[in-house]
Amino acid sequence: MGCCASTPSTSSSPYPTQGPNSSSRAAINTSQPQSQAAIQRPSTHASSHSNRHHQAPLAKHITKPLRLHVWRSAQPRVWTRKELDRERTEFFDTRVTGRPEVWQTIQQVLELLWSGGDEGDTDGGLGTAQQILDAADITLPTGDLATGGVYDSLGAHYSLPEYIVSDPENMAELPARNSDEDKNGEEAEDNLDADQILRRRQEKGKAVVNAENLINIRVKVSDREETPLKVTISKEDNARIVALKILEEASLPLSRRIKIAYMGKIMDEDKTLAAQGWKQEHILNAWVF
Repeated sequence: MGCCASTPSTSSSPYPTQGPNSSSRAAINTSQPQSQAAIQRPSTHASSHSNRHHQAPLAKHITKPLRLHVWRSAQPRVWTRKELDRERTEFFDTRVTGRPEVWQTIQQVLELLWSGGDEGDTDGGLGTAQQILDAADITLPTGDLATGGVYDSLGAHYSLPEYIVSDPENMAELPARNSDEDKNGEEAEDNLDADQILRRRQEKGKAVVNAENLINIRVKVSDREETPLKVTISKEDNARIVALKILEEASLPLSRRIKIAYMGKIMDEDKTLAAQGWKQEHILNAWVF
């Protein structure tokens, strides 16, 4: 009968009808995002992040055990004990950068090393000095105070010249006391530094001065408002000897110090004026302290 052979009518179910391949497609569609999610995209910052992880903090400085600094002064500079003591006092009195308490600790360490350590020390005071530095959280990148300086706990660097750190191996030995000068009530030579001895010997005729080398210089002295001084020097005099002659011409005591400046720069004490570009018609500046 005709009703039994009629084609099936569309389902009246409110849910969509799934075809025979719908389950397969669903499986593929649901599995694809999972597989994509499982693949991690490489990060371009992975390498830099790893490097930052292994780097030490910027404030952290490598430190090495303290060791003595050994050196020889270059000719023609020859250091005397009095000159070294004077330069060291001046150095620590004129520090304007860094923390004062750190400079005080450095000076304490150096004074210990200069004296060869405390009584009973067999290492020249290195062990005690190292303990002082460690207690103040001061680090030494090279272990040598003169070649690497030190760092404080905040990362500030403190540089130290080698003549401040230790005595040179070729330090000058001053001549014996001059008995004739003692009889005349004059200051003995062993109380003077090398340059002052040379100056005294020039005055007394003990050193030969070539008259052809004598020239006049004009110097503006910092401690007075006057016209420039006229000072007679030798062309062969280095700046240190010139400073002594300026000191004498200005009637200043030998306890005062003079630094000669030219064209805005402090002149090298071991070189002549001409070797540093000075022209005779130019006025020099003498800073007194």
